Amino acid sequence: MERKPFIWREMFTGNWELFQKVLENPETIIVYDIDGILINSPKIVLNNFSKKTGIKTNAVEIDKWNYLGEIAENSGLGEDVIEHANDDWFKPEVLQAAQRYLHIRSVVRKTVNYYGPDRNFVLTSRNPYFKTSTINHFAQEFPEIKSENILIRDNGGIDMVDSANFKTEKIRELATKAPWVVFIDDSPDFSEAVLCDGPENCLVVNIPLGKTTPTLPHERLIVIKRFPEDLQAMYPLKFMIDKAIDGASNK
Repeated sequence: MERKPFIWREMFTGNWELFQKVLENPETIIVYDIDGILINSPKIVLNNFSKKTGIKTNAVEIDKWNYLGEIAENSGLGEDVIEHANDDWFKPEVLQAAQRYLHIRSVVRKTVNYYGPDRNFVLTSRNPYFKTSTINHFAQEFPEIKSENILIRDNGGIDMVDSANFKTEKIRELATKAPWVVFIDDSPDFSEAVLCDGPENCLVVNIPLGKTTPTLPHERLIVIKRFPEDLQAMYPLKFMIDKAIDGASNK
């Protein structure tokens, strides 16, 4: 498949000057989501679904949380298959087998080196019983991230509202310790929740998974695409962060 050339301005939506200002500050705190940002869990979950059903899936086409359930229903699969279409999202052994996104390890190394390990966090809405497997997985995939900086619930509900409140609360706590917090997430719901209810010194960087783009306009919202799109790779994020940080070093 022929790919379009990488043109960085077409990959970035938002206030570049603000983005650069925030990223240049060595006291900034960086907060990464896990699934869809650091770990390519969609790839393994979608592949498992395709193996089970024989139906082709594509992360580029994801347009809602229930993408797999809708495919199962539209394909006329049985009620049991439809009901359990999303089960792999909630299995620690499945997510632990998922690999990193292409280029994201370089991003993490860059931010840990520039801001320091104490200012790099992971914030996830994963179920509380994923905590041990998540910490073990990160020790292998992202040893630069301190285990105590992996923020995951010890208890509580797992619905969307509860998850959004958890993320917003943790962002608020971190925002009291730094001039800026950069929250990097693929979910439009979580991104918009933090913009609406989170602190004013939080810059939200949304990296859409498939077609799930935020619709809320906001002066502190940055949207960065994936490239190459078919790999859902994180090269644009790497390029933007390198550009901002290296620009500060050259001043």
